[in-house]
Amino acid sequence: MIESDRRAGTKMAVHTVVIGAGVIGLATAYRLARAGAAVTVVDASDGETGASVHNAGWVTPILSAPVPAPGMVGKALRWMLRRDSPLRVRPVPRPEHVRFMVAMLRHCNVRDFNRGLLALMRLNERTIELLDRYEQDGVRFESHSPGQLMAFHAFETRREYQHAMAPLERIGHTAEQLTGDELRDLEPALGGHARAGLLCPRERHLDPVSLVKGLKDRCRDLGVRFVFDSPVEAVTFRGTEAVSVLAGGAAIDGDRFVLAVGARTGRLARLAGFALPVQPGKGYGFDDTSGAAGLRHSVYLGEAKVAVTPLSDRLRFAGTMEFGSWGDGIDRHRLGGIVRSAREFLPEFPADAPRAAWSGLRPMTPDGLPVIGRLPGRDNVFVAGGHGMFGVTLSPVTAEIIAAQIEGGKAAEDVAAVAEPFTPLRFAPKRP
Repeated sequence: MIESDRRAGTKMAVHTVVIGAGVIGLATAYRLARAGAAVTVVDASDGETGASVHNAGWVTPILSAPVPAPGMVGKALRWMLRRDSPLRVRPVPRPEHVRFMVAMLRHCNVRDFNRGLLALMRLNERTIELLDRYEQDGVRFESHSPGQLMAFHAFETRREYQHAMAPLERIGHTAEQLTGDELRDLEPALGGHARAGLLCPRERHLDPVSLVKGLKDRCRDLGVRFVFDSPVEAVTFRGTEAVSVLAGGAAIDGDRFVLAVGARTGRLARLAGFALPVQPGKGYGFDDTSGAAGLRHSVYLGEAKVAVTPLSDRLRFAGTMEFGSWGDGIDRHRLGGIVRSAREFLPEFPADAPRAAWSGLRPMTPDGLPVIGRLPGRDNVFVAGGHGMFGVTLSPVTAEIIAAQIEGGKAAEDVAAVAEPFTPLRFAPKRP
């Protein structure tokens, strides 16, 4: 379904086709259109489903760390028998799933974690600045800036988090220690189980549904064309250059192509001739409209790894990581784990409150870093995927990098050092 046509008079010399109308694809389309490019966005649905809208809505550079981390293997083994645990790996006999999990386990070491953390820190240097530019340019979305709180049962857990986040102080994202009483002074809804806390004053939260809508509306203003309900079935090449995609039975020509399809990035990259190990990490959540547990700050429930986000019309709970699930079904055990964790920290939250439950497939990579850059062996195909739990946080800077690489020349040189750790080339087969 073609929703809108490019406005008459739009410069047509270079036409970029962005595949994916989630937050990454829309941010990229917006950035390119603002620079004067002709842009078409293609999506299998309407972009208003999946992980782009089903997430906590956090803008949190301070939490942007690779998922594969030292100690993760031990935690995963301890949680294996609990269906409601924060992390679960389903024993699925798919070869690509097994290869992915083995590769992820290999990255659970101090060296790779620190290297990834440094790369993500550099990527996040402009996050807040770029998000502010959205609002200045008329991208309308619900946003809140009171800072973020982290609540912990144990002082040791707080020390672990503070140690992991310390490098982010270099880019202005700090964490201030709080006692349990100080935590409750800021958020009285937190109960006595919260014995220690951290205040992260620069972190923000927003309504991800409104961000997707705001980006889509601004793209329309800039003349972006949308082709919805049209899954990409094939990519046509002339030599090493893509010339069109077959989407919804129709060919869509372009000069540049950007793959930004979240958890489907691996499949689409294979269609374009280069396999990428992007697998879904399923998250669950629900929206509570009862108003029973009012909050001002977004709150991270540390041991439970649950995010709580106060929005204008609801309180959003999000959490868990589940590997080996590809569908959008709801596992009530995992949802129940989030509810139980919420009640431990927020005693006024009613266990039987009406909940609008949802799930989202986060695009995960085995090293925990996004894939940003030109697809190997293809001159005009770019990838913007694998952002895991940080799609909202990293969408503006990802769009900046992709736009610079498409432009080429000095623009590409300016982002080369920041972009290098995220290149798709890192997944190319090693030569003997």
